[in-house]
Parts: sequence; C-alpha cells; structure tokens
Amino acid sequence: MTVYLTKVWGFGEPCGPLQFSMEGWRDRARAELKPGDLVILVGTKGEPTDERSRGRVLGMMEPTTQIVLSMDFDLPTDPHDFNDEGQYRWPFGLVNLRAWEIPARPLLAEISTRSFGMDAASGLVALTDEEAAKVMQLHREEVELLQPVRARARIEGEEAARRRAAPPPTTMRTGVMHVRRAPAYTYAMTIEGASNLAFKIGWAFDFQERQRQFNLYALPQLNGLRYRTLLQHLWGTARAAFQMEQAVLRKFDSDRHPANREVIFGVKFNALEAAWVAYLQQARR
Repeated sequence: MTVYLTKVWGFGEPCGPLQFSMEGWRDRARAELKPGDLVILVGTKGEPTDERSRGRVLGMMEPTTQIVLSMDFDLPTDPHDFNDEGQYRWPFGLVNLRAWEIPARPLLAEISTRSFGMDAASGLVALTDEEAAKVMQLHREEVELLQPVRARARIEGEEAARRRAAPPPTTMRTGVMHVRRAPAYTYAMTIEGASNLAFKIGWAFDFQERQRQFNLYALPQLNGLRYRTLLQHLWGTARAAFQMEQAVLRKFDSDRHPANREVIFGVKFNALEAAWVAYLQQARR
C-alpha cells in the first residue's frame, strides 16, 4: 500500500471524487494507483483555503481507477472554483471507494519536513514509508460519499431510479411530451473493430440496453464490430439528453460518417472527452 499526498482548497462531507484540473494529471494518477492505496488531502497555505485549514491534513481518500467527470456530482461550488472563462477548475476525477476526515487536522510539518510543489497541487506525490506510518497513526472518521443521480442509479438499479424520477403518465399528456419529460442518458460509445477510431453519439432511456442491442446486430462474436460505452450522463429529461447529443455532434460536424451521421470518425477520445466536459460545464453554469 502506498500513501499519496495532494493539495486542496478544502474538505467537506459528503465527499466527492478525487479531482484533477487536467486529464493528464488524472491519467498519471490512474496509472500509479493500486487497490488499497490512500491519498491524504492537505490544505494549501494561501487563499482561498480557510486560514484554519492551511498547511493541515484535512482528510483521506481511498480512490479507485474508475474515471468519472466531476460534473456528474452535485458538488458545492464557490466563484473561485471557476476560471475566467467560467469553466470548473477540476473537471476530471476518479471514483472514491471510501473517505475519512482527520478531525485533529495536524500540520503537514508534523508529518514531513519536505516541500511539496506543483506535483502535489495538480496531482499525487507518494509519501515515504516513515511519513506514511505517521499518517496511519492519525485518528480518522469515515464520511459519507457523495451520491449523485448517476451513482444512485448504479446502486439502486438504473431502471428503478429512472422510473422514480419520471413524471407520472396522464391521459392529458401526449405520448411524445411524456417521453420528452422522462429522464434519459446521453452516451458516447467506442466502436471497436472499425478501420479507424469511431464513436457513436446518441441518447437513450437505458444506454446499457442500447449497447446490448447494437452488439446483438453487430455480432462481435463473429469478428464484427463491438460497441462499448465510454461516457454517459443522465439528464432529468429526454429533451436535455437530445440537446447534448446534438451539441456534441455539431462540434464534430466535419468528422461525422456519411453512412451514419451519429458516428464521428477519426477523432481521438481526448478530443471527444474535452467537448463532452465543456458542454456539461456550460450546462451547469
């Protein structure tokens, strides 16, 4: 087990994901982390960190390597959490398995005499065995993990969560309007086996069922194509899911496949993810 350190502006409960400002920092952390590794959160020494939290060990996380977007969580935000362009500063994340608060909030100087620079501000820095031993002796109290609609859907069952959020049917509402107001997903699926990088962009009430249907006809077992969901976002209405689908497709209009205008072709995943994140940031504002 390795204990890492990262610098933060604060720590609260319920706890969200382990967040990063750039995809590269997240990917680097993902490559280093192993099951059971821990990350301590240390308050920065300047603003906007609260004076009582500066330079102190605030909490601890046990992250996984499961990629998530921070906008999938209903995180409390302040104006300083957004840059001059109104973009959230830490859009990339890793799902946490557990998290703890360190009530005593000791000074980092009591744990280590080292100076932690930009690597700790943007990513993770491994502690020495001696430093990690001091951390593990600290009293910690487990806190609740933040559970957004998307995470709750995974826990309770997506269909159950979606039905509970759906508006009740009524004879006064047309079928089309009822559908538009029901919760739905926007999804991005990679098409494995294609001659070039290809992604299917769409919306569905159940993206996993849609993926299963695609694979049923593509027959990957017979060396056909295989569809695999890489990104998905649950919206409160199908109308909102459709709007995101169209916005992403317009972003890559020149890359859409002539045989299927919902497929973008020859685009790298990081470009698609960047457009996905940008839309969610704009929608959140």
